[in-house]
Amino acid sequence: MQAIPVRPLLLAAALAFAGTASAQSLDSLKSAAGGLLGQHGSTSALPSLSSLGSAQNAAGVLGYCQSHGYLPSATDTLKEKLLGKFGGAATAKQDSGYQQGLGGILQAGNGKSFDLGSLKSGLAKQACKHVADKAVSSFLGH
Repeated sequence: MQAIPVRPLLLAAALAFAGTASAQSLDSLKSAAGGLLGQHGSTSALPSLSSLGSAQNAAGVLGYCQSHGYLPSATDTLKEKLLGKFGGAATAKQDSGYQQGLGGILQAGNGKSFDLGSLKSGLAKQACKHVADKAVSSFLGH
């Protein structure tokens, strides 16, 4: 009787489990986000992330995300480009949207806002990545 190599079987089983676990964790993440948003009385806040309120607020939120370790420091370039759209860092200090963003308050295009500080780390990290991606496409035309 020929011995079956154990390592390839273990690797295949681990990969199959990881794929299932990833899909399940993404579904549970969406569910948790929906529940959390519902608890804060803003069930429409998550879908509204598809439309950001302003470049200033997005730049502030990116600063918040960086300071909390949710985004890499390479995001600084994106933040600077957004700041450049409305006069740079000096002007940003006087902008309420930017200041709210630095405090973790995301303003959506529909006029609603959401506090990223109310999210657990994993959800906040995903929201920050989404804001960064959306800021590039919405305000920088990439």
